[in-house]
Amino acid sequence: MLIRFIISNYLSFGEETEFNMLTGSVRRKKEHVYKNGDIELLKAAAIYGANGAGKSNLIKAILLLRETLKNENGIEGLKFEAFRLNPNMQKKPTQLEIEFISENQTYDYGVAVFEGKIIEEWLYKTKKKEDELIFERILNDKNIQIRVGDTLLKSEEDRIRFKLYEEELLSDKQTLLNMLSKAKKINPDIKNVFNWFDDKLTIIEPTSIPAALPIHYFYLDHFSNFANDLLNTLNTGIQGLELKTVDLHSYFGVDDIERAEEIKNNLKNNKESFEIIHEPNSNHFAFALIENKKIVVKRLITTHTDENNNKFDFEIEEESDGTQRLLDFIPAFFGIILRDNIIVIDEIDQSIHTHLLKELIAKFVNDNESKGQLIFTTHDSNLLDQNIFRQDEIWFTEK
Repeated sequence: MLIRFIISNYLSFGEETEFNMLTGSVRRKKEHVYKNGDIELLKAAAIYGANGAGKSNLIKAILLLRETLKNENGIEGLKFEAFRLNPNMQKKPTQLEIEFISENQTYDYGVAVFEGKIIEEWLYKTKKKEDELIFERILNDKNIQIRVGDTLLKSEEDRIRFKLYEEELLSDKQTLLNMLSKAKKINPDIKNVFNWFDDKLTIIEPTSIPAALPIHYFYLDHFSNFANDLLNTLNTGIQGLELKTVDLHSYFGVDDIERAEEIKNNLKNNKESFEIIHEPNSNHFAFALIENKKIVVKRLITTHTDENNNKFDFEIEEESDGTQRLLDFIPAFFGIILRDNIIVIDEIDQSIHTHLLKELIAKFVNDNESKGQLIFTTHDSNLLDQNIFRQDEIWFTEK
């Protein structure tokens, strides 16, 4: 669960700004509130604002923090762009901080970056009385200093290892969190934090094309039922999704024999059970696998019926832009309805009609069994419906 995200000196954010999922004084729609000990968190957040108001920059900041700690090379190649409208901000670091719950434990993680270097990084267990240090690193001149809590420092071997991090192994561009997540004996807290970013947090940008839909549909029976039930509930006209099986060489044809052979060799030599394929002349994905000792490609199609109940198959590309966008959302909504995942969607209203979106969002927020959180940006004021949201679930941005 996400508790709060704090940002300063990045893009359109100058002074420190906080976004959070904490409840306000609203008493209605109690089914929209998750309780974790003394903390009450909201199920959803709708961030509304005109174009250029900065709502997308909030999403970019969350994405930047996740990329920073997931990348092997840390901030190498990433852009920490300071607030440009105040010259004094060019002399200050960009700071990103996030507080969240993973495996029933509350954590606070953050980084401060200045002139292409990580000058601070910290991870704490946040508690009611006093926070517990897991680690903290600071860049002094050209030297990295690391302070470690008892949870990571249990032996002389641990002391030696962190000394090596300080003096040799950790660069001023790498995150200590990423390095610790690669240890042979990974600390439980490090595992909880890294897995939260890696498995629980999904960020969908306007140009994102999730590759998980056909994979989920093939490997998870309950996902296929969920997807088809959702499409029927929303009256999309689609009767269901199906996977069409095609021989590998028939799929690629004579014009791309080399690609077919490459996939064939990958599947036979690698440990992975499937290989994702970006479909030619399409924004969607298929996947190849070995089935009955033969390599085949699984493609997702939609099915429709006519007035006589005759079934017809359609390519995904034949569906409307709005329906295709909706299909991209299905794996993420599966994650927040049935699991304690968080999805963050920038411009959720892109290409999708307001009525359809309202139905999709209402299905999530009104589900008493849902487990995750939905956060999205929009400039469609029709979505700000108090029949769907509590007042404390609606945010407004201003320049």
